[in-house]
Amino acid sequence: MDRLRKIFLAIAALAAGGTVGANSQNVHITVDTSLADYILEFTCSGEEIDESRLRNSRLLRAQIKHHSGNSDLFTMDGFIEAAKAAASCEVRERDLYRFRYVVEDREQIARAIAFLKEHEAELSAFVVEKIAPYFPPQQQYSGEIVLVTASWSCGGFSIDGAFFVDVPCVAPSIEKDFQAVKILSAHETYHALQYAFFAPFDEDMSPIDTPEEAQAHLFLNLLLEGTAEFVADSRNVQGDGTLAVIFRDLASQGYARLASHFRWLDYALTVLAVDEDSNRRIRDMYHFGFSGSTGEKFYFVGATMARKIEAVFGRDRLVCVISLSPEQFVLAYDAALEQVDEEGDHVVGVSTLAAARRLGEKNNSYKNCF
Repeated sequence: MDRLRKIFLAIAALAAGGTVGANSQNVHITVDTSLADYILEFTCSGEEIDESRLRNSRLLRAQIKHHSGNSDLFTMDGFIEAAKAAASCEVRERDLYRFRYVVEDREQIARAIAFLKEHEAELSAFVVEKIAPYFPPQQQYSGEIVLVTASWSCGGFSIDGAFFVDVPCVAPSIEKDFQAVKILSAHETYHALQYAFFAPFDEDMSPIDTPEEAQAHLFLNLLLEGTAEFVADSRNVQGDGTLAVIFRDLASQGYARLASHFRWLDYALTVLAVDEDSNRRIRDMYHFGFSGSTGEKFYFVGATMARKIEAVFGRDRLVCVISLSPEQFVLAYDAALEQVDEEGDHVVGVSTLAAARRLGEKNNSYKNCF
């Protein structure tokens, strides 16, 4: 999961030793600063880096796994070379991991973290208010938030049950972007919770080599990003910080163009149905539909689906549906349209529905939630 908006979750926990009870009964979140601390430690130190420590870091391996899903340029070897340059207070010409921020803006990054520490209670309460209604109360969740100071995407990303936070992205205008940080925090916390109660899934695109796998992966991300956008509606962002403006612009355009975005979803499923280079096709369709640089079209499609399912069938049934295999989310939305057809609703395309039905034949049906 990667987007222009993925940034900051519960950094305020740092002041309390790294643990926040986002929900005092069943949700607990820890913040891991070890990787960020070490990068700040060796940057401009003039000393040799501990290459073994970096290569053996579970967190760094997960980070690079995520980045490499978008481009083969991201490798552990590349990170090590960039780290060696940063230790000498240098930034490589092709700064893939954006080490320039820790080399040039160390004080600004530290100030942003301090600000969020001071607003711990407000941030935590907001996150709980947004996510608690969409996490089964009978389940327990413990997860980790990993601070990073050298990564590819402005904001952050989630992978393998952990949320990676890009500290430099909000540092320049942290006060003006605090509302955006809160919305993003809820969005990303929900991503972390998805690993706990959604149907088992793997975001790694590398093994995908059939049309069915490619279509299933598109549905997975439609569910993951759509429900997170629904839980933390980015249209509600206030403030005039850089990130806040970006959020509002993306949401305004995304929701205004839903009719075409639903068609694009159908076109994407049609492209993925072709049995030719499925891995390349899913990477291209993922970038097209979920990247911030292309408008995050399918975030808003998925959020619209979740909103309709809840409106027609109720919140408990929505939570049940989203815990199933992702294609059931699409089928439940189609059922909601059949139940209550309102002006402005957007129908599911032929290719989308056909793919969902085919994939859903072997899985637990959404109907069992009703």
